[in-house]
Amino acid sequence: MFQSDLAGRPKIFSVDVATGEVRALTTGAEWRDESPRWSPDGQHIAFTSNRAHYGASPEAGTPDLDVYVMRADGSEIRRVTTDPGNEHDPSWLPNGHELVVSSDRDSRGDLFRVRLVDGQMDRLTHNFVGRAIMPAVSPDGTRVAFAAQTLRVGEFWNFQVHVLDLASGRTEPVPASGGACWPSWSRDGRSLLLVQLDREPSALQRRDLASGQVQTVHADPRLWSYYPRTSPDGRWVALSVSPEHHDGENWDLALVSAEAPHTLVRLTAGPGNDRLADWRP
Repeated sequence: MFQSDLAGRPKIFSVDVATGEVRALTTGAEWRDESPRWSPDGQHIAFTSNRAHYGASPEAGTPDLDVYVMRADGSEIRRVTTDPGNEHDPSWLPNGHELVVSSDRDSRGDLFRVRLVDGQMDRLTHNFVGRAIMPAVSPDGTRVAFAAQTLRVGEFWNFQVHVLDLASGRTEPVPASGGACWPSWSRDGRSLLLVQLDREPSALQRRDLASGQVQTVHADPRLWSYYPRTSPDGRWVALSVSPEHHDGENWDLALVSAEAPHTLVRLTAGPGNDRLADWRP
């Protein structure tokens, strides 16, 4: 599953890794559908969209992003949140009934737990320094890794990865994770995949949380690497690559083998930005 703006505003697509077949799951020229994430049982997809402000009965105000859930085939799309803020990057809890999202509903960005049954949002962080964004729930559902601009570097604030313990509400920075963002958990919950931004172009690294050991997963002097996700069997990492970071960016989906980390297999090519891949469980 991934988002692409090949036809204009981002929409949700699936790609069969074996055959390369791409299938559109959402449509609509006016609104944005972003950040797809598979449910733990592989039956549903959570994503964010501003579609409530378009169509036959559009809501008034600035088009903001809300959380939606649909079936794996793109049917039965249901809106979950209705607040006037923007929700970003939903991440499922293992129970399949709740999500963790980043929202700017009353701050620059904080983490909230969202109940799918009624859309209730419980706040997890409170005016976190540098915004709490890009959440990723651990496989056992006890922790949330996220990124925030909490490190001062000259005139700028650098991203750093933090981990929130859901039971205690305490957060701790991942040691030596300055200049890193877009955390993604390993399947055993022992390490994090991170986008390493303290080099240009960016690279992907795996950081063991217990030992602090760092391994480079992918680095290419010609390409920026972003949005890592490990396959269910641990053999592959899905990512997006682009020759540019902002100006002239053109993100394509690719795979990197865990056994041969310097071997890149492209899944998509051509114009448009293909981002935020997620593996079906």
